[in-house]
Amino acid sequence: MKKLLTAACAASLALASLSSCCGKGSCATDACEADTTVSKATNDSISIAQGAYIGQAVLSNYPMMERQGNIAKEDIIKGVQLVFGSCKDQGTQIGVQFGLQMLNEMKQLEELGITVDRSLMLNSFKKAFLQDSIDQESAQRAYAAYQGLVNKVQLESKAREEARIAASPEAKANVEAGEAFIAAAIKANPDIKTGDSGVAYLIEKTGDGAPVEGAKRLKLKYTESKIDGSEIVKTADSGRTTYLNNVTPGFAEGLKMLSKGGKAKFYVPGAMAYGVNGIASRNVGPNETIIYEVEVLEVE
Repeated sequence: MKKLLTAACAASLALASLSSCCGKGSCATDACEADTTVSKATNDSISIAQGAYIGQAVLSNYPMMERQGNIAKEDIIKGVQLVFGSCKDQGTQIGVQFGLQMLNEMKQLEELGITVDRSLMLNSFKKAFLQDSIDQESAQRAYAAYQGLVNKVQLESKAREEARIAASPEAKANVEAGEAFIAAAIKANPDIKTGDSGVAYLIEKTGDGAPVEGAKRLKLKYTESKIDGSEIVKTADSGRTTYLNNVTPGFAEGLKMLSKGGKAKFYVPGAMAYGVNGIASRNVGPNETIIYEVEVLEVE
């Protein structure tokens, strides 16, 4: 939807900007006044060429519009005619541009499940705009209030979606399989310990160099895999540079137990790994348990 709106708005704004010097009173200086020395034949040729190139530009984006929004060509032409019929002065043209921006934002809100009342929105716009003046701080507060409400809806929507996924048979099965795998590993090797978060760990050696906790940058040699043994990531022997805030929460928790030269194996429950969303690009499902075998090569 965003690509569709971008293409549509770009075309409309191009039409508005290209015609901004065509209406009486729309120019800031006398330099924009019509040059009567240009022949009618030339004017007509430019008019035809302008319409052709803009029409072809819109047509090049039309397949995408049609696929994403079921947009009819007749409706696009109707919109262009609306602009041409009503936008004869610069103020109206500016209003059209802001209206398109508002429409764009409204469509994005609707994608979040927010039903925008156009009448309320327009009346609120008029009330705000028709004030004599406004200071920058007040404008910033108004935007912050709007953004705060939208963010609240986004967070609530995300929480509902994550709860739905967590309750799915797949996510529940992954949690159960992960718990059983970790329990079996601990039973087989009592040296494996479990932290309060549920992350289990087997420390081969803690290392005797600089501690990982508080480090700006790390170089790690590690393997990241699922409980069925399939590898997600395997670094080269030379390691990979990364940061504590760039790894899963459970992996970061385990790494903080180590220093340079440390080696360990971490069993990270899904909630402390990639969570309910998983990571499709790595074939990790919701709440899958992840195993890390790591050696800390460098700490900066």
